[in-house]
Amino acid sequence: MESGWSEHLLHHLFRRFNESADPRIGSGRDNSTGGTLSHADLAPKPDEAASSLSTLATTFVPVLIYSAICLSIFILLRKKCPRVYAPRTFASLRGPERTAPPLPDGWFNWILPFFAIDDNYILNNCSLDAFFFLRFLRVLSIVCLVGVFAAWPILLPVHGTGGNRLAELERLTIGNIKLPSRYFAHAAVAWCFFGFVLFMICRECIYYINLRQAYLLSPNYAKRLSARTVLFTCIPKPYLEEAKLRKLFGDEAKNVWIPRNTRYLRGLVEDREKTAERLEQAEIRLIRLANRARNRHLKKFPAESAPQPLVPVSPAPSSQQGIAAQDDAEKGKIGSAIRFAERQLSVLDTASSDADKTTENTVDLEYTHPYGFDPSLPDVRGSVAAMWISADKRPYHRPIKNFGRRVDTIRWCRARLKSLNRDIWKLRRKHRGGDGSPLSAAFIEFDSQASAQSAFQILAHHQPLHMSPRFIGIRPEEINWGALRIKWWEHIMRRFLMMGVITVAIVFWSFPSAFVGMVSNLDELAKLAPFMKWIFIIPKPILDIIKGLLPALALSWLMAAVPGMLRACGRAAGIPSYALIELYVQNAYFAFQIVQVFLVTTLTSAASAALEKILKDPLSVKDLLSENLPKASNFYLSYILVQCLAAGAYNMANLFDLFRHQVVAQATVNPRKRFFRWRKLTQIHWGGEYPRFTNLGVIALSYSCIAPLVLLFAGLGMWFLSYTYRYNIIYVYDSDLDTLGLFYPRALMQLMFGLYVAEICLIGLFALKSALGPVLLMLIFFIFTALVHISLSEAVSPLLANLPRTLALERDIGPIAEESPAEQSSTTSAPEHAGGSAAAYYDVNEHFGDEPEPPPLDELDTDIQMRGIEGSSSLRYAVLDFTKAAVAAWIKKDTEDSSLTRALAQIKAWLTPDANQKPNFIMTFFHPEVYQEFKRLQPRVNPGPDDLELPADYGRKAYQPPEMWQPAPKLWIPKDDAKVSRQEVAHTKDSIFISDRGCWLNDKARVMCEPEESPLFEPVIIY
Repeated sequence: MESGWSEHLLHHLFRRFNESADPRIGSGRDNSTGGTLSHADLAPKPDEAASSLSTLATTFVPVLIYSAICLSIFILLRKKCPRVYAPRTFASLRGPERTAPPLPDGWFNWILPFFAIDDNYILNNCSLDAFFFLRFLRVLSIVCLVGVFAAWPILLPVHGTGGNRLAELERLTIGNIKLPSRYFAHAAVAWCFFGFVLFMICRECIYYINLRQAYLLSPNYAKRLSARTVLFTCIPKPYLEEAKLRKLFGDEAKNVWIPRNTRYLRGLVEDREKTAERLEQAEIRLIRLANRARNRHLKKFPAESAPQPLVPVSPAPSSQQGIAAQDDAEKGKIGSAIRFAERQLSVLDTASSDADKTTENTVDLEYTHPYGFDPSLPDVRGSVAAMWISADKRPYHRPIKNFGRRVDTIRWCRARLKSLNRDIWKLRRKHRGGDGSPLSAAFIEFDSQASAQSAFQILAHHQPLHMSPRFIGIRPEEINWGALRIKWWEHIMRRFLMMGVITVAIVFWSFPSAFVGMVSNLDELAKLAPFMKWIFIIPKPILDIIKGLLPALALSWLMAAVPGMLRACGRAAGIPSYALIELYVQNAYFAFQIVQVFLVTTLTSAASAALEKILKDPLSVKDLLSENLPKASNFYLSYILVQCLAAGAYNMANLFDLFRHQVVAQATVNPRKRFFRWRKLTQIHWGGEYPRFTNLGVIALSYSCIAPLVLLFAGLGMWFLSYTYRYNIIYVYDSDLDTLGLFYPRALMQLMFGLYVAEICLIGLFALKSALGPVLLMLIFFIFTALVHISLSEAVSPLLANLPRTLALERDIGPIAEESPAEQSSTTSAPEHAGGSAAAYYDVNEHFGDEPEPPPLDELDTDIQMRGIEGSSSLRYAVLDFTKAAVAAWIKKDTEDSSLTRALAQIKAWLTPDANQKPNFIMTFFHPEVYQEFKRLQPRVNPGPDDLELPADYGRKAYQPPEMWQPAPKLWIPKDDAKVSRQEVAHTKDSIFISDRGCWLNDKARVMCEPEESPLFEPVIIY
């Protein structure tokens, strides 16, 4: 029933076209034989005609229901689960960056304030990648909707009355056209629409460059450490010394970091992390065991209570008595535990003054001795837990180094951590002293952003590929440290090896993609395969779901597994930054999307639809493919619904985070894991997001003239997605990983592939129908597209990675205007030793190839000087100049008030507008190089946070591997009523930091915690 009303609605929309498909209508005209039913067999059968609409309806209805459910979950739970739907409003999660503006708590009153948030907030508080991703979705939506207004009024009537008697959705495709002369309409629409797409790509590239330059030169970004630091890789061994690098780059080099091989140290740090985690789990288990036993005891004997604290009065114990009492206490004898604690009082009386100072520094002010004694009293280890559980129930394990013998986990981990801390400290001191082989890379901090850009743009080494793979703007937390050791020759080998791996993966991934494409025409395949005859028994609504919704979902899930594999290939290829790895994934994943989602699926879907006819008449393959290739667009209508509507609604519901924070977090026993899960925001990987929607843009462009209905689905889908992503970018997603928007121009250039495919398909379809005129028109536009693509790439590529020197000058003194000759003569008197940033490398006063100065005219005879006026050359130039001036004055006088002159003036003002005049929307849209240039965009750009200061010891930590500075982990255990945690904190703090603040056990011995009160918070440093 759900699909019935949708199918009826779609039938009503196409009724006008279907009436003209009936061969009995008008059968009495044009010498027809009559309106008998014998001639109706030329039309498609009713079941076959309705298949495309019913398939689309059975896809649309489930997707619409699923989307409604997801949006309802978001609306109902948004105010109840702020950690899931608005984590960026938490100051504890955003510091030191600014928090997102809070929205009202009502069900629908948040919508208008959300739409009122300015895009400048995203630009300055999220990331440049996030800002341009939203802009990319909007550009795709605008392009597709403009295509709807350009193509639908012309092509839909042309297709609907084409004469090939196709039905329903197929009737609106180019396959329904019979006469080749009608293809001139497609050529005209293609010229207009594809020309607009080319303009949009060029315009957006110009806007991106201007905004990126304004972002890089903004005050807050320019003073960041990453903006002033350059990474040089593949450095030859003789230059892996700080003194030589400083001599190479001069006094502008402020700090030099040369990472060393710290593999053994990394192993020790990882061992410490694992040991600390094991200790923490053992402590939590001990606390829970003791409290469960205590609760059972108190429940069984409610009148009893724990032993009361005793007043400590006792002489100092002898050594034998102390050892015996301690052994008894650790075996669970309560009386022995109390007596042993009393005897420890004499320790405070005999302690030296140095020991007293040490004790003052290590005492936990919140610690309460379980027996009421002084907190600094070294009470018996495990004595509190021993009141409720025996020693054999304490956590234990069997280390391999101990030959599998059982050891107490808590005591063993404490001793192991002390040993590891000492070993790590010693090894770090050796590495700082120069021990260990250096890696083939160096980070150099310069005194200013301009100096860093100069060092980044010059050629540092005379040999190929030595110090030439260099990068700027890389932050310490996004470095792939394993790639820094790679030599230049290994880098080449790894790059080509990964290219081969990805190529093979694309080939083998084509088989399941081809199967998905064939499933979309399952009924056609069932006619050829006898073992698939059971397909016809399936009810038609279920078969339509299998043909429409299932292939779209399968293809989406199939492609979702690819980005993770490509990131592993990027790391293996030796890319030094995780942000650059995402750029690598963008290129490779786009190739996957184009081959699998577009080419393979389109061809297999079209071929399977006509497989029976191809097998009967192989020579008709070109005609059958030209007729069935447009029908493959029906599959992409379902695919766009799944990718845009269903995926957008899922993004709003955020079901994965909802399950992780509301279900998994409550079941997690370890409070430290719960804290880090609460602390970490959802990371979005742009390398996997951009290609999905770039491919949808390619599909929309490719089918824009073949099946224009795709444009409407794509345009509305991108519009919906842009706002779902906008909400998540502002309130949910993490924005730390940033390439400064480099995904955007690459995605724009990849859209050119859609133009090429569309033009080639039109040329092929026109050629199959022998439409010579449209073929020539499309060939001309194809050449024009290639020329624009080449010119745009050459113009934009140098500006993507480099920051021009003129920008800093215009930022400081304003735009440099064209000067008059008098001003030029006054500005030529520059200082004698003037020079830009390149003056440190080149002598600006040195002359190369200049001719010697000629002798002064005073030494020549006067007759010789005047003799030149007798020559014909000087007279000819004088007459020519006079004639030009006279003709120009005459033309100007006659045409000054003519309509042609005014029209040309208007055209000139349109093509080269005055930058000083206030523009309207149209002028701003068509001239971003004038009205959206660097100087105009700069006031709106200043990414936060403001007044950012680096720590005093950043020179030791910033660009060193994490194992060189990473502190020991902090442990977090729950506080309990039995006070086991208090004693464990006192005994463990000498080995590692541990605390029970902000975490507790409830009455059922379940771990509860308040993440915002956790002692695990570390200050976030923005480099």
